Amino acid sequence: MFWIVAGLLAAGACVLVIAGAGRAATRAAGDGGEDPALPVYRRHLADLEVQAGQGLLGPEEHASARAEAGRRLLKSADAARLAERPGGRRSRLAVAASAAAAALVALAIYIVLGSPGQPDMPYRQRVKAWRFGDPTLLDPPRMAAVLRDIVAARPADPQAREFLGRAELAAGDGFAAARAFAAAATLAPGRADLFAEEGQALVADGDGKVSPEARAAFRRARELDPKNAAARYYLGRASIADGDVKGGLDQWRALAADIPPDDPRRQALLAEIATGGAPVTAAPPPAEATGPAMAGGGDPGQMAFIQAMVARQAAQLRSHPDDPEGWARLVRSYGVLGDHGAQAAALAQARRQFAARPDALKVVEAQAPGR
Repeated sequence: MFWIVAGLLAAGACVLVIAGAGRAATRAAGDGGEDPALPVYRRHLADLEVQAGQGLLGPEEHASARAEAGRRLLKSADAARLAERPGGRRSRLAVAASAAAAALVALAIYIVLGSPGQPDMPYRQRVKAWRFGDPTLLDPPRMAAVLRDIVAARPADPQAREFLGRAELAAGDGFAAARAFAAAATLAPGRADLFAEEGQALVADGDGKVSPEARAAFRRARELDPKNAAARYYLGRASIADGDVKGGLDQWRALAADIPPDDPRRQALLAEIATGGAPVTAAPPPAEATGPAMAGGGDPGQMAFIQAMVARQAAQLRSHPDDPEGWARLVRSYGVLGDHGAQAAALAQARRQFAARPDALKVVEAQAPGR
């Protein structure tokens, strides 16, 4: 079927080329009338005679204009006589041979470089291959595709949807990420971080603008957790955008007072306060496609995929350990997987990391077993 269709398309292309060449030859072979520019120049000469007779042109002006119009008339007439004449039978054969040769050359190149025997790879099969392959080799869009497949199999699992939201955000689709976080928050309405992540995804989708939908998500996060840093920051940003600069800066100052002095976020916030709340030039960076995993009931391929992602999250924290929210996610991930030994080790490492920062440690301790 492929070769039949390819042959018909090639033949159709050749017919179109030959037919176009034939129409051009027919138009050129006919008398076609004279050049449409010739009557214009003749009329111009007649107008010059009328103007001279009415005294509108002096003898010298009339002679000069008449000479110029006559020169253009002669040039146009010569060009019409020297127009290209259509070719004969040889020319038509050359056009047909060229069209056929182009099709044959294209076919030869495809046979050498193409894959005419390659079977179809439906999207579902590709997703399955990604799911059972090495997840560390997947880019964010493919990771999101796999997670959408997992969410379809586990629609009531908020962790799956949270994980999908982070992957969608890493893939650059803030709207899809916000929908995933909103679905996760619906399934786990007591988690302030999910509402905050929904708001941040909406901000990313809106190129840094805190939309009414994002504000609602941040307000809900702040109601559940008055200390939620993301909610407090963006609600302050929203106040500044509304014209209440003083109110927004006051919210930021209160937030800065609650952030430990050695936390780099505090210095960045103080810099924004110093500028009077100047608008952010870029949307928040997308989250990495890592986060809590889903446990229980999954097939071996799904569990391997999830475990590899959690391992990747742990590796990132080893490189950048000053991330209390990241440690909290890792502790929660191990708990969901049921790997209590790894959870205890991660919690112990986080306690050492944030021993001098009780506020940061509190974020991690909230995910400890029994909390």
